[in-house]
Amino acid sequence: MRQTVLLPAAVARCASGTNCVSYPALGEPSKLSRANPGPRCFACQKQRVDVEVEEAATELKAVERRQLEEPSPSEDPEPEANRASMILERRRASVRTCERGLRSAIASKDARLARVWSRSLREARDRLLWAEAGLEASESGAQSEQRR
Repeated sequence: MRQTVLLPAAVARCASGTNCVSYPALGEPSKLSRANPGPRCFACQKQRVDVEVEEAATELKAVERRQLEEPSPSEDPEPEANRASMILERRRASVRTCERGLRSAIASKDARLARVWSRSLREARDRLLWAEAGLEASESGAQSEQRR
């Protein structure tokens, strides 16, 4: 009967060679485990993924920085008119809130609360008129600037 002698198989090493993460510690590239699917050791693969993630994060930050520096074409070129319209919308919301409060106070038959909401509603309507005048002024100013 003939006996078979198994010779040790060639030990697979990391394909990174001298650039292997383990090379400085071992003095040679890392041995690959049987579970390792690729030509590089797990440490080199992890380092490669970490570098790719870091590069992607740097690129994302650069894109975000460019977007902050450059106004988008959809932005309103007249910031004063845009600001005035935002104020106008807040004033309208304030009037609606006061109207709801007044209706609620009247429904609950609370005279003191009704007076408070009534006064707040008058003041809110006054502020709304001022905001509308401000918006008209900023729009007319922007139109006169465009005509020049």
